Amino acid sequence: MSIYRVDLVILNDDYSGFTRLLSSHGLSIYLRMYSDNGYEDVLFDVGPSNYILKHNSMKLSIDLSSVKAVILSHRHYDHTGGLKYVMKVFRELGGRPTIIAHPWIFKPSIVLSHSKQEFDKGLPYSEEFIRANANLILTRNPLRIANSAFYLGEIGRYVDVSKYKSEFHTVLDDGELVPDELPDDTGLAIDVEGLGLVVVAGCSHSGIVNIVRHASELLKENVYAVVGGFHMMKYDDEDLRDSINALKELGVGKVYTGHCTGLKAEKLLSDAFNEGFIKIHSGFRAIFKA
Repeated sequence: MSIYRVDLVILNDDYSGFTRLLSSHGLSIYLRMYSDNGYEDVLFDVGPSNYILKHNSMKLSIDLSSVKAVILSHRHYDHTGGLKYVMKVFRELGGRPTIIAHPWIFKPSIVLSHSKQEFDKGLPYSEEFIRANANLILTRNPLRIANSAFYLGEIGRYVDVSKYKSEFHTVLDDGELVPDELPDDTGLAIDVEGLGLVVVAGCSHSGIVNIVRHASELLKENVYAVVGGFHMMKYDDEDLRDSINALKELGVGKVYTGHCTGLKAEKLLSDAFNEGFIKIHSGFRAIFKA
C-alpha cells in the first residue's frame, strides 16, 4: 500500500526556535506515515540526551511507545544518546523497541586533529546493554520498514566528501587505528504518493548529495524534499555551489535544514531555494502530502 501522507515532528535540533522546548547539538525526528491500512510511526535518531527526548516528547504529546522502529542514522552520541529513554518507555509496557542501524553502530568513534582529541563521540551505551533491552536489526543493505519507506543502508560514494571526514578515526576488530569513512551514516526515504520522495538525513557525513542520489536511484523516483542535517559546515564555496546544483538536478524542491548544516550553507541554500528553504528547530512540524 502507498504512503499518501507523512507527519513529521522535530523532537530535538540544535535550535529551539520560538518555543519553550529544549534543544542541544543533535537531532531526533518523529514521523507518522499514513496509508490505506492506517498509520505507522518511526523515530529517526534520538538526539544526545534522554532528558531532552523525554521532556520534548511529553510537551509535544508524542507517545514514543507507538514507534514501529527506531532508525539510527549513524553512531555519534548526538544522534544516539536518547536511546535509554526509548527503551525505558517500552520496558514500562513490557516491550522492547526495534532498532535498525548499520553493523558499525558499536565501533569506537574518535576525533584526532592538532587542536582536538576526542575519544568518545560514538554510541554512549554498550552493545550488551542495547541487546539486553532492544531488538537489533543491523544491516548494510536497504530495508523496507513500512510500505514505501526505506532505511537506505550503506550510501554510495558518488561524490567524494572524504576530505571533510579527515579528523574521524575508528578502531578495527584487530585493534588497528584507521581513518573512519563513516560507512554507517545513512538516511530514510519515504515515497509519498503523488509527491515524490521525502529524504531524511541525520548528519550527512556520507554527503547529502550522495544520500539523495542513493535514495533516488534505489526507489526510481524524484526527490521532493530533504530534511535534517546536511553537514556542510566546513564545505568550501565551490563544494557548496556544486552540492546545491546537484540537489536541484535531482529534483529537490524543498530543503528543511538544521543541526550540522552550517550558517553559510543555509544562507546559500536559502538563496537558491527561496520559499523552498525552511529552517527546522525543536518542535517544528511539517506535513507532506499531494
